Amino acid sequence: AVPAWAQFVESDVVVIHEIRSEAAGDQFGWIGQAIGDVDGDGVTDFAVSAPFKEIDGPRAGRVYCYSGKTGEELWRRNGMAGSLLGIELTAAGDVNADGVGDVFAGAVGLATAVVFSGADGSMVFRRSSNDGGLYARSGAGVGDVNGDGHGDVLVGAPQHDSGRGAAFLYSGADGALLHTFTGEEEGDLFANAVAGRTDDRHSLIAIGATNGGPGDRGRVYVYDGRSYELRFTFDADETGVQLGRMFISIVGDVDADGTPDVYASDWADAAKGQQTGRIYVHSGKTGERLHAIGGEAAGDGFGIGSAEAGDVDGDGHDDLLIGAWQHGSGATAGGRVYLYSGKTGALMRTITSNVENETFGFDATTLGDVDGDGVNDFLITSGWSPVNGAQSGRVFVISGKPGG
Repeated sequence: AVPAWAQFVESDVVVIHEIRSEAAGDQFGWIGQAIGDVDGDGVTDFAVSAPFKEIDGPRAGRVYCYSGKTGEELWRRNGMAGSLLGIELTAAGDVNADGVGDVFAGAVGLATAVVFSGADGSMVFRRSSNDGGLYARSGAGVGDVNGDGHGDVLVGAPQHDSGRGAAFLYSGADGALLHTFTGEEEGDLFANAVAGRTDDRHSLIAIGATNGGPGDRGRVYVYDGRSYELRFTFDADETGVQLGRMFISIVGDVDADGTPDVYASDWADAAKGQQTGRIYVHSGKTGERLHAIGGEAAGDGFGIGSAEAGDVDGDGHDDLLIGAWQHGSGATAGGRVYLYSGKTGALMRTITSNVENETFGFDATTLGDVDGDGVNDFLITSGWSPVNGAQSGRVFVISGKPGG
């Protein structure tokens, strides 16, 4: 077998963990997310989804939880045939108030949203819908917005009400509906992607409408998570195609003003041709644009993933980790991940696969410091990697500190 480090163009890539899928077609690494320290060893752990995995029938889906320290599997949960469990996967915050972070998973094929205990994978929250609407296509833990000690849960249904779209905010304590956010116009597909974060000082909820805004190029709505009031919106540039369709996050404090900021991607942006890709970061405090960064070439699909890098270079600003899953300079559809300074937007590092069809950068986020060297490390997935058969998938944990 080729050593893990040899599968990258750059000579300074240090692979901490590599985890491979079980079978062709699994699309393992569709999403990878940091979920906090669930096993109590002081290191952030992570969840990975394989929504197309066949289990007692096609498209059942499986969600896995792994130790950030060892890379060993901690638990797994299976979907039913057709459920597509894990088509959405995010950190849920502490929904059951046991002191351990939990995991949100969408099973859009069953119109069901679930939260699994980070500690043992048991189900601690479940909500289903009978009205279709692609319920649970998106979702997120948004933190404790109502102050009862339980993390609360946002579930999106982008085709609700003739495609107007809606996002439903539920109490993590008892599942009660706290609020419904709704789209502006039929066909907007509001809530195709959602995100939220709450702390003692701030609560932000961000919701994307794929066909909202000028020219139906996409719009992102940002709300106060406690009052539910609309704070601001932002739209795609003129080359935009579908801003907010899949990737939105509260990306950390990029401008170092004490308020978390909002990231959204339009990986289909056509600035240099179809699917060049572009990402946007807006101030969570003022709504002003902080960064707009575009892909290198048509077809790259730049802007995949949730983008959180944390403060990699120690300048007090959270940085950005962006995937371009179809980038081809190392190999056809090999993929590349970019690390940008949150302060300046300058490119600090690239990690490029030299494996054909690896789709490295299918998802990309930080795990915090896994290896104890004082630098944040990265969880990067290759959801369509051919490593175990076509579109089998794998994930890497890569040191944020270049080696060599």
